[in-house]
Amino acid sequence: MEVNIDLWVWDLDARQDVDLSVLSSGEQQRARRFVQPLHQNRYAVGRATLRHILSQYTGKPASGLAFDYGPNGKPALAGDVFFNLSHSENQAALAVTRGCDLGLDIQHYRPVETDLAERFFSLREREELEALGPTRFADGFFRCWTRKEAVLKARGEGLSVELDSFDVTLTPDTPPQLLRYTPDPACVDSLSLHHLDFAPDLVGAIAVFSHARPVTVTRR
Repeated sequence: MEVNIDLWVWDLDARQDVDLSVLSSGEQQRARRFVQPLHQNRYAVGRATLRHILSQYTGKPASGLAFDYGPNGKPALAGDVFFNLSHSENQAALAVTRGCDLGLDIQHYRPVETDLAERFFSLREREELEALGPTRFADGFFRCWTRKEAVLKARGEGLSVELDSFDVTLTPDTPPQLLRYTPDPACVDSLSLHHLDFAPDLVGAIAVFSHARPVTVTRR
């Protein structure tokens, strides 16, 4: 049976018409803790939009959705609707599916120091990144980063797992793949990776527990 993932993308600064009244009291309090009004608005718009979209899948009012949180803070809903939210600067993305957990990460390209790869990537990933050369360093780096983040988010582990304890592919124009996952080797066979291109300076990845089933990602 195929895994169907809906991908929603929106501009956090452009959605001024979103109904913020659906936010919980906890979400309203968290929004107020941001010092900058820009960041307050982005958080509020992101969470409200998340609620409005998920209400379409659950059939429940947006304001009535109750989130459970895993040990590392990953939000979830009771039932068979699985989702993951990511944002980078003004862009937000939400992946939604049924019956299997998933993780999503998006990143804007930005200047990065090469020592970041030395600190966080595995030996295999560093060698693959070096082979790309300086002109494709950013492409490889952010492919690697988003894929690793998506894997950790799918598993609900966050930064409790060392980033160099597993390998992903990162060369452009080659299939994204999880090659090694030392904390749980069986994860390699159950989890699939999918690259996302949004704009010349914005990329992302989805990791989903598809268990070798075909996966279709549809932009909504």
